[in-house]
Parts: sequence; structure tokens; C-alpha cells
Amino acid sequence: MVQKLDKTDWKILETIRQDGRMPVSMISRKTGLSRDVVKYRLQQLTKRGVIKGFYTVLNLPSVGLTVWGYMHISFKDLTAKREKELIDYAKAHPNILFAYSNLGSWDFGIEFCARDPKHFYELQKELKEKFSDIIKDSETGSFLEMHKMNYVPIYE
Repeated sequence: MVQKLDKTDWKILETIRQDGRMPVSMISRKTGLSRDVVKYRLQQLTKRGVIKGFYTVLNLPSVGLTVWGYMHISFKDLTAKREKELIDYAKAHPNILFAYSNLGSWDFGIEFCARDPKHFYELQKELKEKFSDIIKDSETGSFLEMHKMNYVPIYE
């Protein structure tokens, strides 16, 4: 269900978009709203499902994961059972960062993180072998640099 947000909600969301751990006191200072209003609004945005959570974003190379890549997949003979198995596999796999269904040229997408190119290759190979009965085609590549990440687009 679409949630109706007012200018105050959007002001708070815009303020915390780059730092989800910002203290209520700092949000209050930056928005000009009282601490009680900020705290209440954050609780309501979370309760209503507008804010799904707060996440840690790692500097992947600093923890030894130097390759960040993707695999786009088109399906053949896909059943609901095999699709669920693929989604469950992706959700459980520690090296899969994102998994998503697509509209367009590809049916499904996965983003991996890996120690090195060989590890990246092994992750792709494992997935292709495990789901060879439903993968018609795939395309892979790796990202060189992230230029923007924004999970709070401004929409009014």
C-alpha cells in the first residue's frame, strides 16, 4: 500500500539518507524539528513500513572482497518450484549481495562479491551448474567503481 508522506517525513528521510545512524538530536538540529517530533516520526515511518531497516554498507575491498560483479539470467522451462529454489539459494548465499527479478531482456539478476576473479568465476559456475535446467542464457561482468548509491530517492 502506498503510504502518504508529508513534507516533514520527507525532510527527515532526506536528512538521514546518507547516515541512517544519525542521532535524533542531530536530525532535530538539521531539520529544525523538535527531538520528540523526530523520534515519533521515525517510529511511525518504521511501523508503517516506509523505513524497512538500517543497513551497514561495507567497503568490500577492505575485507578482502575485491571483485563485485553481476550475472543477468534468462530462463527456460521455469517452474514456480525452481524459481523459489533459486531465490532461496540467492537469499542464503553469503557472497550474493542482491538478487532481483527483472522486466526486460533478462529475467533475473544477481550481484556477487568475491575475493578475486577466480572466486567470482567459481561462484558463477556453481550457480550455473545448480540451475542449468532453468538457465537459458546469462551475461556476467564486474563493476569497477560505484559512483552513486541512494536508497532514499526524493519524491514529493
